[in-house]
Amino acid sequence: MALEISTPPLNTPKPVADDVWIVDAPAIHRAGLTLPLRMTVIRLAGGELLLHSPTAFDAGLAAALDELGRVRHLIAPSFGHWMFLQAWRQAYPEAIVWAAPGLKRRRQVRASGVTIDQELSDTPPEAWAGQIEQVVVRAGPFAEVEFFHRASRTLVLTDLIVDVEPERLPARQRGRARLLGVAASRGKAPIYLRLLLHANRPQLLAPVARLLAFDPERVIFAHGRWFEADGGARLREALDWLLSRAESGEFAGRTVVVTGASSGIGRAAALAFARRGANLVLAARRADLLQDLAAECRALGADALAVPTDVTDCAAVEQLAQASEARFSRIDIWINNAGVGVFGRFHETDVALHRRTIEVNLLGAMHGAAAVTPRFVRQGFGTLINNISIGAWSPTPFAAAYTASKFGLRGFTASLRQELSDHRRIHVCGVFPAMIDTPGFAHGANTSGRSLDPGPLLYRPEDVAETFVSVARRPRAETPVGWPAAAGKIAYAVAPQLTERGINAAIRASLSQAKPAPPTSGAVLIPSAAGRAASGGWLQSKRLPSGRVLSAAVAGGLGVVAIGLTVIKLAQRRR
Repeated sequence: MALEISTPPLNTPKPVADDVWIVDAPAIHRAGLTLPLRMTVIRLAGGELLLHSPTAFDAGLAAALDELGRVRHLIAPSFGHWMFLQAWRQAYPEAIVWAAPGLKRRRQVRASGVTIDQELSDTPPEAWAGQIEQVVVRAGPFAEVEFFHRASRTLVLTDLIVDVEPERLPARQRGRARLLGVAASRGKAPIYLRLLLHANRPQLLAPVARLLAFDPERVIFAHGRWFEADGGARLREALDWLLSRAESGEFAGRTVVVTGASSGIGRAAALAFARRGANLVLAARRADLLQDLAAECRALGADALAVPTDVTDCAAVEQLAQASEARFSRIDIWINNAGVGVFGRFHETDVALHRRTIEVNLLGAMHGAAAVTPRFVRQGFGTLINNISIGAWSPTPFAAAYTASKFGLRGFTASLRQELSDHRRIHVCGVFPAMIDTPGFAHGANTSGRSLDPGPLLYRPEDVAETFVSVARRPRAETPVGWPAAAGKIAYAVAPQLTERGINAAIRASLSQAKPAPPTSGAVLIPSAAGRAASGGWLQSKRLPSGRVLSAAVAGGLGVVAIGLTVIKLAQRRR
């Protein structure tokens, strides 16, 4: 009797929740296994159907779907789940094809003739915003977009979990399934994918935390027995290998306050401390994002409190400190991270934007220090970390207010550190990041008339977050993130005029080649809905590795060259 790899009936929509169906399809062969295959169908509020990871086209299946609604959206959620798009597109020419970021640039896809209309991101498009949430899981060459259907609390994955039932496989494949770690009841990502994900673990913390925070009732995936009940608990069990760390309780019992926590570096920092067991107090203007982030921190095992706060309001910052103490009894670490910027000619920019930049970057940090320093003195310990910038060491043209705020914040930090030097257990620290891939460019004001590009050498927000953790663990006065920050400090100290001329020339050259752009105040004066993640998406859109990886590669290459030259010289001497 032939084994039934996929669960019958095949090519038939089977309801699993209101407006959600699965379609089991004939098996495929991957990684030496005969794998079951599944498509998920979601009906949107207007009656349109979304086909997630379409399986092979079948006329009978298409007819059954037509009875459920109009097929409008075809989703290729990962690099391995696009092969059947063309036939569905031909059957439904008005359907929109959506794909994981980067898929349309792959050689096989271009050669296939498949047309991809839109790329997916962490932000749901208008077509299903409010109904389905999206989470991009990206690690090196791997990218997969996970979908969460809010109404039914159904999470739809692709390859992040594979849970094959060994008894459905040919006998010779069962051992291989266990070795790959994809056997039912113990299913995870295949071992080769786990190794890739493990190598990129820091940047995966945010998307995994979001998935766990959904606490889904059920979890559907493309291959194997899906989680029909207890979805949240089983999802955590399946992803535990990615979350477990020796330092998971390193900051247990310690309270960390993070301002500017709704996106960018602040979001990454909150998750980094949450993973290590800290109590988190999250502050920013966007209350909805704070609540989501607090849920993600709790999903990582931390306790978290969201306190909507405008750091330019000194009384509001004092209330933030009071709320922190009321919830967790004390404050151990306070991170002043909120920041904005305005780029453009000083005399052509509304002074309100300049003033607001100073208020957020400098006065906001001073308000934080004013709130927490008396508490540190009273309890006899505490660490204040100010997120400053490379801009505090190297002045930048067309960013006068930002530069002033960062030079001022560095001076304030150093002065306060001296004042508190008689308190040996109270530390005042400055962190100086180089260019970071965050939504900061979307949030900043731009009156230059040109589009802004941060350049190729970008570090990840997780790099700064891990620096915060390191400084909290071992406080030190000033810590750069990325060699450009350290180089900028040295260059301006040794040759300030030459450094100014070099930066000025580089900025002007970049602007001369930039495309025109309308002026915008960004989120400087009023909070913006844009830019909700830790990453700003620059590295992904440029298809570049992080500055840390790129710098290490360059240093390694130079090291190899140096070793090679040394060997050649030694060989020549022996002759």
